[in-house]
Amino acid sequence: MGNGSRSTIGDPRAEIDAIDGEILSLLNRRAAVALRVGAVKSSVDASLVDSGREREVISRLKEANTGPFDDLSIANIFQRIIDESLHLQQSAYSNPRPPAPDVGSIRLAGTSRVAFLGERGTFSEQAALHILGEGCETVSMPTFDELFRAIDTSQADLILAPLENSLIGSVHRCVDLLLESSLFITAEVVLPVSHVLVACPDATFETIRTVESHPAALAQCSRFFAAHPNLKRVEADDTAGSVRRAIESGDRSRAAIGARRAAEIYGGKILREHLEDNPENFTRFALLSGSMDDETRGDKVSLVIRLKNEAGSLHSALRPFVRRGIDLLKIESMPMKDSPSEFNFYLDLQAPPIEGELIGALKDIRELAEDVRHLGRYSTVKLTQGSN
Repeated sequence: MGNGSRSTIGDPRAEIDAIDGEILSLLNRRAAVALRVGAVKSSVDASLVDSGREREVISRLKEANTGPFDDLSIANIFQRIIDESLHLQQSAYSNPRPPAPDVGSIRLAGTSRVAFLGERGTFSEQAALHILGEGCETVSMPTFDELFRAIDTSQADLILAPLENSLIGSVHRCVDLLLESSLFITAEVVLPVSHVLVACPDATFETIRTVESHPAALAQCSRFFAAHPNLKRVEADDTAGSVRRAIESGDRSRAAIGARRAAEIYGGKILREHLEDNPENFTRFALLSGSMDDETRGDKVSLVIRLKNEAGSLHSALRPFVRRGIDLLKIESMPMKDSPSEFNFYLDLQAPPIEGELIGALKDIRELAEDVRHLGRYSTVKLTQGSN
């Protein structure tokens, strides 16, 4: 009986082996055609992904399906075949990434007024000057709310805002105001944050008793204060304003923590340098505009998407990027103010070398999500040597 069973099983196995060989041959024939299609798309900088065509193919195959596979199985099998063909096309035709364009002061020189938070000498003003050059006009704003209204009130042409710090994460108030606004990101700079201790010219380290600065700056120098417990911390709204007040007071017992630039502007004396606990302290600043430059070909894209409140919605929303080989640089969930159980997702993406891939991904995302806000496509302005 055992031998008879093996004989009975053997023939279907041979039949399956033969069919597998036919399937393999057909798959490779299909792949060769897909490569020809990919070559044509690549020659015109079109997306290698055509979601509409994929839906048509799978729909046609499900209609033609007579079983025993059900429609879901057919869809899963052919979606995998399509995905592997896409991977083959991408390996053959995805172009190397072009170098990021130079978007420094030359490109943005036509707009000269840029609003920043705080008084002259803040890290925000320093970031604005790195992007726009020393010839731009900086406009001091006392609060974040007033900062984000500066273009609407005709006080500035551009806005410079901190969005993220390497130690404390996102600057949530700025991100919230950006989402509430109609502003776009046009450039960014990542600035190293190095704190100095500044006092009036007659002061010495031995004469100071109080140290004033913004709470975030004070927190970033906790080891300095632990080493000098006799110094009293005084919280203020602004690092540069703290530096100015300490210098103008002429009080040898007062000092402030801020940027070297603030000490130079107000004529202070630097008593200590590099007070920050962590040398890897960087802040990402974004240059914001009231309009998007359609000609910008920067290497970074920022989006905010609001997903449908259903299982698997995030996975589905990220799939268009994954299939196109678009790198996700950052994702952060943010609860919606009017509905805390629902979330917006902030995404930073690496712009793909083929423009059509980005256009196609955004189209697919808009079909899947409740809402998509394109915050801009832009480049990171490189710091010049000695910009610390």
